[in-house]
Amino acid sequence: MRLIILVILSAFIIACSDSATPTIAFEPISSKGGGQVEPQSNEAVPNNQSLNAYRIALTGNSHVSGLGNTVTAVIKQITPEKTAENKVIGHGFLDVSFASNSALQMLANENWSHIILQGQKYSQSRTTNYSTSAAQNWIARAKDAGVTPILFPEHPQRGDSTEAEYVYGLHQSIVAKQASCIAPVGLVWDKVLQLMPHLKLHADDGNHASSLGKYLTALVFAEVITGQRIDSVALMPITGLLPDEQLLMAQVVSEMVYQHPSCPF
Repeated sequence: MRLIILVILSAFIIACSDSATPTIAFEPISSKGGGQVEPQSNEAVPNNQSLNAYRIALTGNSHVSGLGNTVTAVIKQITPEKTAENKVIGHGFLDVSFASNSALQMLANENWSHIILQGQKYSQSRTTNYSTSAAQNWIARAKDAGVTPILFPEHPQRGDSTEAEYVYGLHQSIVAKQASCIAPVGLVWDKVLQLMPHLKLHADDGNHASSLGKYLTALVFAEVITGQRIDSVALMPITGLLPDEQLLMAQVVSEMVYQHPSCPF
């Protein structure tokens, strides 16, 4: 069965490879500033994958609620010899959380290994470009503190076939200015839903992740943080997910991270 799943997945990804990497230009139709100056330096991204203790900070809006606990639970499954803990240190969109002195103090002073950055504003109508200066400043501050920054381009809303690539492309434009890791969350969601459209990854509102969707997102971050391929380890069974479905989900995560390298190391 594993061979069959691998063949199906490989054929699917090969068929989609021509359009897998977004080529979206972000030239503003109208633009809104962020009230912040872009950082002058662009340091290398710290590689903290080999640490024995992962301390993961998160900042963002409702899309990061409860995510940290799921990420650390997966990390403990795939690297049981290591420890993992998490804490939300900033709330709201990135321009709001960056304006918080307490969030920046926690980033600098609490010995984090990684920070997940979610909450870059974007236009669902694609008619406005918002400033990315706050995201760039978060990344720069994280690198200054020896913390690995990971951008979180969130999953698409239910029924929107273009949002994942648009949001991922926006975050690629940030990385082009300020080096960072970037987790291909929305791209993974798109592929999983194309292969298994019956899975309920969205909450009832069609916007937030269900518990299963949050689990899928956590698999992506666990692989990015540890460097361990999710499809190479035995995962704990998940309620409402058949073993073959869980295996295929893990294989999609690892193949998409391979095709879209998350970090510059």
